[in-house]
Amino acid sequence: MYRIVTSIITFFAVVTLVFFLSRLTGDPLAELANDPRITPEVLESIKRLFGLDKPVYVQYIDYLKNLFRGELGFSLHYMRPVMDVILERLPYTLALLVPSITISNLLAYRIGTELAWRRGSRLEVTTLTLSIFLRSVPYFWLAIVFLYIFSVKLEWTPLYGAMSPGMSPGLNWEFIRDYLWHYVLPFFVLVFRETIAFLFYVRSAMIDVLGEDYIVTARAKGLPDKVIKRSYVARNGILPIVTILGMRYAFLIDGAVLTETVFSYPGTGRLVFESIYNRDFWLLQGVVVILAASVIIVNFIIDLIYAVLDPRVKYG
Repeated sequence: MYRIVTSIITFFAVVTLVFFLSRLTGDPLAELANDPRITPEVLESIKRLFGLDKPVYVQYIDYLKNLFRGELGFSLHYMRPVMDVILERLPYTLALLVPSITISNLLAYRIGTELAWRRGSRLEVTTLTLSIFLRSVPYFWLAIVFLYIFSVKLEWTPLYGAMSPGMSPGLNWEFIRDYLWHYVLPFFVLVFRETIAFLFYVRSAMIDVLGEDYIVTARAKGLPDKVIKRSYVARNGILPIVTILGMRYAFLIDGAVLTETVFSYPGTGRLVFESIYNRDFWLLQGVVVILAASVIIVNFIIDLIYAVLDPRVKYG
């Protein structure tokens, strides 16, 4: 019960914070106000239509009322309901991030376990040195480098988008081939960067496990190294990092904002950037609401998984 109440409070705290911070980005009708074709009367009618003529606290109360009814508002930039815009972009983000996060989690887990097992070796030192260098590289700069090499110089992949201009989505080989052609580079950048970023977490967790008494006992019993590494180190070492690796799925809605922006990929991550750039309060609030809800849901699922992985954890 305590966790449920805490999650609800956190959800509304995040929603409230974004509501008021979005108002600091400026007037969403500023461009219309500077348009000589828009009369002051028309501008005032638009403000009344979107509730911008009311005090901020009244707008907030109206927003909460609409939120309880499942209404996320109307996007001023796209002139469509916010939920429709998000649902249109969401499949692209899910198709890009779910496989990339899953593969990078598996790679980080396997490589991190091996590095911990071989700590002090030349392989570990070389890999960690390379990881430190790549982790210090800005995310967007790495994406630009890959884009320059593979798209500009080698011309192996396209420069932008999820499909070629004029291409219509459909279950046919022409579209699938074109989509995969646009898909492969941002996917590879995400897998490469995320695997490097989480190697340290996995390695540190596995090194802590290697110092436990049951590892010493297993070695004293003469168990093979493969058995110790697989059944003792890897299995027990996953417990401290399951939350870190699992919570990466909670942030699917906001997408890889920088990656999607660099590659002009039409996912929800780029949608966040566009909503801020266009001062589209309602669209930004809608994305954050769904993001906050997904974080709470995934966090609850992780707690259940943790209880299954570790029988010592009991939930009342």
